[in-house]
Amino acid sequence: MVDFSDSGSKIIERVVEISEEHIVEEELLVNADNIKDIFELERCSRWIEENDLKRVGLQFPDYLLKFAPKVAKGLEEKLCREVFILGDTSYGECCVDEVAAEHLNADGIIHFGHTCLTPSQKLPVLYVFTVRPFDVEKFKSSIREKFDIEDSLLIIYDVEYHHALQNFNMTDWKGRVIVSSPVDSNTQIPEGSIKKFGRIFQVSKFEELKSCKVVYVSTEDKDSLKLNNFMFSFCGNDFFVYNREGLNLATRSVQKLLMKRYFLIEKTKDAERIGILVGTLGVANFNDVMARLREQIKKCGKKSYTFLVGKLNPHKLANFPEVEVFVLVACPETSFPDSSDFFQSVVTPYELEVALNGSREWGSQYITDFRDLLPGGDGYVEDTSSKEDNEDDSPDISLVTGRVRTGGQGTVGEGEGELMVINDRTVSQLHVGGGGEYLASRSWSGLEQKLGETSIEPLVHGRTGIAQGYQGEGEA
Repeated sequence: MVDFSDSGSKIIERVVEISEEHIVEEELLVNADNIKDIFELERCSRWIEENDLKRVGLQFPDYLLKFAPKVAKGLEEKLCREVFILGDTSYGECCVDEVAAEHLNADGIIHFGHTCLTPSQKLPVLYVFTVRPFDVEKFKSSIREKFDIEDSLLIIYDVEYHHALQNFNMTDWKGRVIVSSPVDSNTQIPEGSIKKFGRIFQVSKFEELKSCKVVYVSTEDKDSLKLNNFMFSFCGNDFFVYNREGLNLATRSVQKLLMKRYFLIEKTKDAERIGILVGTLGVANFNDVMARLREQIKKCGKKSYTFLVGKLNPHKLANFPEVEVFVLVACPETSFPDSSDFFQSVVTPYELEVALNGSREWGSQYITDFRDLLPGGDGYVEDTSSKEDNEDDSPDISLVTGRVRTGGQGTVGEGEGELMVINDRTVSQLHVGGGGEYLASRSWSGLEQKLGETSIEPLVHGRTGIAQGYQGEGEA
């Protein structure tokens, strides 16, 4: 039974219980004695001075934000200049938030904690991975128990464990052990190595990794969404996850995930109106891939609309029911949102290309980084198909609806650029039957401005205080 007349003291005096294990880990992670080492304040101040930076933004993920004031104060004492703490990130925490930094006219960013290591567009960036406690010997014992001594292993780890695993080796192991080391965009790639996912792999070709069993050392207790980036990239490998629960086979089935993604590709083929979601404004080349997507969509006779909505949620996208499929342009770790609650499907740029690029085939190499789709990238495939190729005698049957699809690449035709008026709103003929016409024909499309028609009452000073007792309440 709820007592609605309660004074609220129970809520005010409530104590949130935190497990002892969580408290111990936080104390090991950061305390008053090691904060300078964990956040590498000496390295940060040296980087600022060497680059002669005047206004520097400090970006923290949510789990490290409580330490931001101490870090900022420590840097200000070393540099005798002011630094700025960036607030809520515009998109994913793993990406450098150049948008927020530019609002402060910053000339550099220091990114703390977990990162996807995708290169930024304009500003110089310093990555400070920070430190999480890690037992290397326990990790080695788990490997020996799980695998045969002759197995080839690929070790991938979250950047917070770089301090413990950057020089990881198993001298008694007969099989090959490849450790991927995270690096920033300015690091030179050693000869005989490749760079992928912001990491260096000690192989000459990516195909050499296909024979390895992958071990992903994760900071999460359960399989996180960022795991998809690696699982799709190594979809033919046995994939294991090491965390607090030990070393176990990934609970997600790659084959089931791929089947779901292929279903979304088929829905994309059926779609006539496709929305391009801007999931980043700081990753290099994002403008180039968006231009390529628009060109591909137009070439196939479909209509595209670009949306800048910040962090995604089902409610934002549900405002555009006329859009059948969204393609998300984001970093590899945030390209696979949990869309189970979304009204529309959300696909990646690679999946859109599989659906619309007649020269690209659905194969074993799954591309999660959209920069690889651009000319010069490892996964670039030029669309050499023509309109005649899509109008041959072979039928194209939708695997979703079972209907025959119309032959592919349409054109805008006559009236391109002309305008029409619907409900006193002007809509381009280019979007006949599309989102523009749909929005214009809505019975309610938002509040009317009526500039100059609304009377404005003089402003008065309101009450002050808190809700349980305003100052002056009860007075005549």
